[in-house]
Amino acid sequence: MPPVQVIQPIQQQPKRLRVAAYARVSTKSNEQLHSMSVQTEYYEDLIQKNPNWEFVGVYADEGISGTSIKHRAELNRLMEDCRAGMIDRILVKSASRMARNTVDLLTLVRELKSIGVTVQFEKEQFDTDSATGEMMLSMMCAIAQEESLSISKNMKWGIRKKMQVGTYVNCATPFGYRQQDHQLVLEKDEAAVVRLVFEKYLSGVGIAEIARYLNENHPKEGGWWYTSAVRFMLHNEAYKGDTLHQKHYTTDTLPFMVYHNEGQFPKYCAYKSHVAIVSDEDFDKVQQLLKTKQMSVPNAAPRVFTKKIYCAECGTVFAQASRANGAVAWGCRNHLNKSSLCPVKSVYETEL
Repeated sequence: MPPVQVIQPIQQQPKRLRVAAYARVSTKSNEQLHSMSVQTEYYEDLIQKNPNWEFVGVYADEGISGTSIKHRAELNRLMEDCRAGMIDRILVKSASRMARNTVDLLTLVRELKSIGVTVQFEKEQFDTDSATGEMMLSMMCAIAQEESLSISKNMKWGIRKKMQVGTYVNCATPFGYRQQDHQLVLEKDEAAVVRLVFEKYLSGVGIAEIARYLNENHPKEGGWWYTSAVRFMLHNEAYKGDTLHQKHYTTDTLPFMVYHNEGQFPKYCAYKSHVAIVSDEDFDKVQQLLKTKQMSVPNAAPRVFTKKIYCAECGTVFAQASRANGAVAWGCRNHLNKSSLCPVKSVYETEL
C-alpha cells in the first residue's frame, strides 16, 4: 500500500461576531422609558464585555405596539442593516419584544436565518441557531399573540363601559379645543376660525373656496388646509358641544384593522359634554345644507386621469375639480389648495 500523509487543516482564527440588540416598550410612560434605558445599558455592557463579539448598536422603539411591524422605525432599520451584511447576531429580551404577531415574528426570523443572522431570546432561553429553535419560537409567539388579543379585548371592554356612563375622554382633540384636566376647553384663536368656517359655508361659500381662504389668511401650523379637513370640520358634532364615541372600531383579530362603524357596534353620544363653538341651530343648518348639496350632485364621471397626471413644476399628482359651469378640470393639488404654492393652473378634461 502506498504511504499516506495527513495534511492538517489550517487553523483559522475564530471570527468575531457582529452583535446588535433590539428593545421595545409599548408606551412612553416614565416607568417604561426607564426600562428602555436600563435595557440599552445592559446590552451595551453585555456585548462589549464579550471578546468574541463586536458591538454594532442597540435598536430601540419607544411607545410602539408589538402587534404590527409597519410603523416600527428601529426594527425596520435593524432589518435593513442585517440585509446589508452588517450584523451576524441579534439579542432580544423576549419574543414578544420583537413581535406579538406570530406571522410577523416567524417571517422576520426566517428571513434573518436565510441571510445568516441568528436571534437569541433571553427570557425564553433559546436562539434560532438551534435545531428546535423555530418550533419553540412558534409556540412562544402563539402564546404572546393570545396574550395581546386578551389585553386588547379587556381594554375595549373597559373603554366601552366608560363610554356608556359618559366618563371616557378621547385622546384626539378637535381643532378649536385643548385638553385641560381631561376636559375640552376652548382655544380662542382656533375657535374663531371654526366659527368663520361655519359662517362662510352658511353664507354660500363652497368648501374648496373656504380651504383656499384659510390657507391664505389663517395658515395651519405644520400643514395645509385641505377640502377634506374643512368638510370633516363641518360634519363634526364636537363643535356644538356633543361627543360621539365609537365612530370607528378595531377588529378583534391580528393584524388589528380600523374601520368606520356603520352599525356593526353601538355608538355613544354624550350631549353637551363641553363648551360649544357653534349653536345647535347653525350646526343643524349646515348638516341640512351638506345633505342637500350632496343629493343635488349628479353621478360623477369616471376619473380616467386619476394618478396619471403629475405637476411638472412641483411633482404633485393632479386632482379632479369641478367648475361653476359644470365643466370638469384637473389641477395640481398644491395650486388648488393655495395658488401661491404652485403656479401651474388647471386644465379642462376636454383638452386632456
